Amino acid sequence: MRAPMSRSFSFACALSWALLCVATIVSAATPPAASGTPSTAAAPQKNTVTRAKTVAPKPKPKTNELQEIDWRDLLPENERKKYNPNAPAPVHGPLGEGGPPAVQVVTTAVNQDLDQALVKLPGFIVPIGAPKNGTVREFYLVPYIGEDIHVPPPPSNQMVYVRSASGIAAEAVHEAYWVTGKMHVETRTTPLGTSAYSLVANKVEQYQY
Repeated sequence: MRAPMSRSFSFACALSWALLCVATIVSAATPPAASGTPSTAAAPQKNTVTRAKTVAPKPKPKTNELQEIDWRDLLPENERKKYNPNAPAPVHGPLGEGGPPAVQVVTTAVNQDLDQALVKLPGFIVPIGAPKNGTVREFYLVPYIGEDIHVPPPPSNQMVYVRSASGIAAEAVHEAYWVTGKMHVETRTTPLGTSAYSLVANKVEQYQY
């Protein structure tokens, strides 16, 4: 009779040991309850993924929507941080004041978003050719006027070639103006310089300081 009793005892011990191991594993896998609160199993939570917020691109204005811009906007975006609104200092060579005029910087770096855009831009007038009947109808719009020929002209991406049907009185070209019209990204060259933009003005009005 000892053998069956021994096998029964061994089986009972093995079963008890297995149950003890399972209880230990379950206990270790269950986080302890906070002090003073009943021990309850936490509800399972769904996996969550946190995604970085994306900034929606700024919508481009429609071509028939008027934009009031400044000269910084004529530069490509990667060059706008170094924009300087002030006129550069005169450049004198070995001959000093008797030297040749400063040379314009011609560049193709432009803001393509302005092509075909309706814009309003302030600036100064540089007449192209002689006035007709006391009126200037073809001119460059520029951000500054140099004091003499040794001040470098604005680079080509800071000059706008303008044609205006109404024109500006020749005696008033020294004033600053707002010019409104459809902008084109295209190169225009005259004996006075090169512009990277052109504009057909539908409105020219004197700038009010």
